[in-house]
Amino acid sequence: MSIRRVSFRCLQGAVWVWLLLSCVPSVSDTQLAAEDLRRNLLLITADDMNADSPGWMGNPLQATPVLDAFAATAHRFRNHHVTVPICQPGRQALMTGLVPHRSGGLGFNPINSGTVTLTALLQQRGWFTGVIDKHPHMKPDAEFPWDVKLSGSGKNPELMRQHMDQLLQQSTAAGKPFFINANITDPHRPFPGSAQTQTKQATKQETDKKQGKQAQRQQVAEQFVGRVFAPRDVQVPDFLEELPAVRREVASYCTAMARLDQTLDSILQALQASGRADNTIVVFLSDHGMSFPFSKASVYRNGTWSPVLLRYPGMPAAAVHDEFVSSVDLLPTLLDLLGVSHPEGLNGRSWLSLLNGETQPERDAVVTHVNSVSSGKNFPQRCIRTASASLMFHAWSDGTAQFRVEAMSGLTWNALVAAAESSPQIAARVRQFQTGEPLMFFDLTADPTERHNLIADPAAAAQIQQLGERLLQHMEQTQDPQTDAFRAALAEWRGQR
Repeated sequence: MSIRRVSFRCLQGAVWVWLLLSCVPSVSDTQLAAEDLRRNLLLITADDMNADSPGWMGNPLQATPVLDAFAATAHRFRNHHVTVPICQPGRQALMTGLVPHRSGGLGFNPINSGTVTLTALLQQRGWFTGVIDKHPHMKPDAEFPWDVKLSGSGKNPELMRQHMDQLLQQSTAAGKPFFINANITDPHRPFPGSAQTQTKQATKQETDKKQGKQAQRQQVAEQFVGRVFAPRDVQVPDFLEELPAVRREVASYCTAMARLDQTLDSILQALQASGRADNTIVVFLSDHGMSFPFSKASVYRNGTWSPVLLRYPGMPAAAVHDEFVSSVDLLPTLLDLLGVSHPEGLNGRSWLSLLNGETQPERDAVVTHVNSVSSGKNFPQRCIRTASASLMFHAWSDGTAQFRVEAMSGLTWNALVAAAESSPQIAARVRQFQTGEPLMFFDLTADPTERHNLIADPAAAAQIQQLGERLLQHMEQTQDPQTDAFRAALAEWRGQR
């Protein structure tokens, strides 16, 4: 497909999204009849999309016209942070409303048997439940009882349309409202055109030879790329270094972002064609930040920062929300919008009053977590952040441990390591990420990219003490297994003052 054709298709998508969503009637919840509360739910996730990548968040590249058009019609939670910035534990936290040490979903392992999930709650109450991709990251199957599980369309806009049509038709045939979780697997590595993609493609071609032509056609579709960005087109995010290899990899990432937008277009087009859009709650978010250093799998700002878009039938005018909210809040929020009671013991709090223009206490900070990573190794991290400061606890950092995650694969990390040989500034940045320090405090007003650790600065002591007490209280209340270690780190810090 030509770039011109893809661009026109995305423009068409943006126009119909605006027309569709601007026509949703403004009706308060109190005016809805009981049967209208049996709304549908479409939960859309992106895989590894940074918060500042879409146009609606200010990115001048304009790689996401369909997403930006949808954002204009939705409630926009700009200071939403995922409670875990890693694929499996992050999705399991979202689906349970629980922090990871409460659900048991600490890393790439199943949640505890008997833990209540959004999938189970809605299926038990009569919703058809369907999922597209990423279902291996929601385990065990008994707690995630999807009626239908589909795979392979996360980076394939055309196949995604077929999968959405299939699930919508099956829910209609069943005479049930639907809960569909459509997971777009862009812009997860490997990026289009990268060496990682070429290696994966070569491996798959060998497999295809054994499986026949049908598999070969599927492989071609999975590599579907429309709009392609060159290094000169893009901006390197401020938290990374301006190096040629970094710029090349960011360009490949942006190409994946454009494909994400095409896949989103397919999802929304299918919803519109089903005739059920007017009675469907639509949520969009990324599961965490981009797969680069100081983002995915870390509690640095770009790892956990993931703005949420939420549109629902009868809602008040779309608004921007700057309160600090967490992904564990989504489950109680969606249950409220669906008219389903909450399970007991949730860590999340519903946003319903925020959606109605009210305020909520203690929405000035958010706590985030990392435990084990995709390699199976434990790198425990905690962070409490506000608009002006962040306090991080790296329980793994002892001066000798070497942090290693999937986000350090590819061009960028290797370029940083090479540049560190001649640049003291970059060498310090490499040490910060790879070796770390147990306690790190950042003044986000002066240092929004979290480069300068002020934990030993006497002028920051009062803020560090305050945030430390708030984080400790959260850890105690949720029975965090890292509580004693954090308490000891705080005590050592006080003794060194």
